[in-house]
Order: sequence, then structure tokens, then C-alpha cells
Amino acid sequence: MNYKFLFYTVIASVLMSCCSTSKNISIKKEQSLITNNVQLSNNFRSFWNELKKEADEQPLDQFIPSDTLIARYSLIKQNKQFYLSGFLYTDSTFNEENIKAIGGNVVIYTEKIKTFSVPVKSIPLLIQIKGITYIEIGKKAKIK
Repeated sequence: MNYKFLFYTVIASVLMSCCSTSKNISIKKEQSLITNNVQLSNNFRSFWNELKKEADEQPLDQFIPSDTLIARYSLIKQNKQFYLSGFLYTDSTFNEENIKAIGGNVVIYTEKIKTFSVPVKSIPLLIQIKGITYIEIGKKAKIK
């Protein structure tokens, strides 16, 4: 009797493990990349989700954002690249050279608060930079 139960349990677990899709795994990897390293503002998370939808498996260095994305997040075109700007909150391990290494710029206001501008193609690298504790980006205000 125990052998039948064990047999059916093994079969069920094998079948369930074969049912996952690679698309879900890649989404989980991207989400863990975001949540494990740095806290993000809601606007940044919205930008990230819209960027993923628009880029749709296309390499980011070849990606051209839509007019909607450009307007909504105030992306600026410089030297044939689109840049995202915002605020960084950092700790003592942050090194501004890491932002420059990915093609971005940093203006230091205080030891912990800085502004940044990075190419859209470098956003995944920005999230991984050591010493960044929080990323905030603005959204265009609507006049009513």
C-alpha cells in the first residue's frame, strides 16, 4: 500500500515539474534582479514593466522607445541614445565611477542623495551597482 502512494507521489511531482515554462523563469529572474539588490520607486517599477513589454526580447542597445514611453518618463535623446533621469539614494559603498562606466552621469547633492542620468540600454546594469539603496524616477505631471 505504501509503495502505491510513493509511486503516485513521485509521478505527480515529476509531471508538475515538467509543466513550467521558460518564459515564467525569465520573468522570475528579472524580478529577483530587481527586488534583491535595490529598492525601487513605483514609477521606476512602472517604467521597468513598460520597457520589458516594449523591448519584447529585443536587445536594449537596439531598442528605440515609443513616443508614449518617451513622454511619460521624460526620456531625453542625446548622442543617438535615450536617457532616463532620477534620484539615487546611496550608502558608503557607492562609487560614482560605476555610473560613468555604464555611460551615465551623476550629480552629488549629499553623501546619500544624488541625481543620475543613464542610457536606457544600461538600466539593467544600474540596478546592479553596489551601494545604491533606492532609485526614484519622476513622471510627468498632468495639469487638470
